[in-house]
Amino acid sequence: MAEIRPFRAIRYSKDVVLDDVVTPPYDVINGEQQKAFYEQSKVNFIRIDLGYQYEADTPSNNRYTRARQTMMDWIATGVLAIDSEPALYFHEQTFKNEAGLEMTRKGFFATIRLAEYEEGIVLPHERTLKGPKIDRLNLMKESECHLSPVFFLYDDPERVVDNALASQTAPIADVMTADGIRHVLWKITDPKAIEIAKQFVDKDAVLIADGHHRYETALAYRQHRRDSAIEKDDNAPYEFALGFFVNFRDPGLAVFGTHRVVHSLDTFDYPSMIDKIKSRSDFEVTEIDTTDAEGVRSKLAEAGDKYPSFALLTSTTKPVMVSYIGTTDSDLFDAQTPDDVRVLDVAILHEGIFDRMLGISKSVQEAKTNLKYIKGFDDAFNMRTKSENQLIVLMNATKVEQVDAVCRSGGKMPQKSTFFYPKVLSGLLINPA
Repeated sequence: MAEIRPFRAIRYSKDVVLDDVVTPPYDVINGEQQKAFYEQSKVNFIRIDLGYQYEADTPSNNRYTRARQTMMDWIATGVLAIDSEPALYFHEQTFKNEAGLEMTRKGFFATIRLAEYEEGIVLPHERTLKGPKIDRLNLMKESECHLSPVFFLYDDPERVVDNALASQTAPIADVMTADGIRHVLWKITDPKAIEIAKQFVDKDAVLIADGHHRYETALAYRQHRRDSAIEKDDNAPYEFALGFFVNFRDPGLAVFGTHRVVHSLDTFDYPSMIDKIKSRSDFEVTEIDTTDAEGVRSKLAEAGDKYPSFALLTSTTKPVMVSYIGTTDSDLFDAQTPDDVRVLDVAILHEGIFDRMLGISKSVQEAKTNLKYIKGFDDAFNMRTKSENQLIVLMNATKVEQVDAVCRSGGKMPQKSTFFYPKVLSGLLINPA
């Protein structure tokens, strides 16, 4: 089944203040944040992971070639250094969940042997988009590194791996980011602890929680390197990807909802959409008797405990709760959609309402032509006040058990179905490939 290994990470030297150089993952950084990270430090990781693009860029001088040059310069001058021996890297992130309660998520970094999805060793659960994979593959070809990990889940009911890797030594990184999250990292070189983790994780398949694009990019990069290799080498660095592994049973594992905003849809007619939903016996539609964010959040969670549910908001109407009370054999779903996907609110929304009622096809959904995805309940709730936003859909979080069921069924959720919180920082560790 899965095969994990310790690795020699490239990381910032002890003379660099990590608080000044680490960043969130590239895909959640906007232009304003990118500029701020550039200005924060001349050795901020943004200069490698998400460099500026310029109109004068050429095939030989662009954001990807500059990333490689920057990384080589930093290695040459001691800003970055490669560890002298292979290790696993134990990681804790302490944060507050959406209810304001403090939690700590534990996991570890390792490399994992790449496998095609069809092999049943690495199990995905979400559809991916073409654009991000092209960007990341171009960057991987130039940097010859995995710059960010894929987030995997494994099952360890007794928490054997966490107990083996927990370290009493001083951490090699301890960062408090502006969002109030503490990120602590330990280097684990004890052979016995590494072997316990390796044997436990290797006995089963692993699930991709976050980073489907990064994993599929790693597969494409592996093929690129195989095509140019002088001879076959099953243990070459490009046969492995950087992973962050978290126990499925970790009490600090948090999943938040990702909310939807419909905009710029020429044919959008809210009353007509509500009438279509009400006309079907498999939906229950009720007006929500509160208009404040906390009240709607509470009502949504309560409804979600009974049926797959989501709340609909516009700038001119009262909030409405939509609950799916039908069965998995409904004609709302595509014929190939597995039952484990049909019970999910995101599938009901995307297949039953976006596609069949609003005419937002799967290809348009993937292109995000008429959809925006918002992380954060309050942020999404407040978007109802903007007239250009035609419809706000507030979601409950997908349960980890549901993600597991979908992965093992071979099905795929719509994109942005899960939001595992918090994100893993970029710039803590780089894996040469």
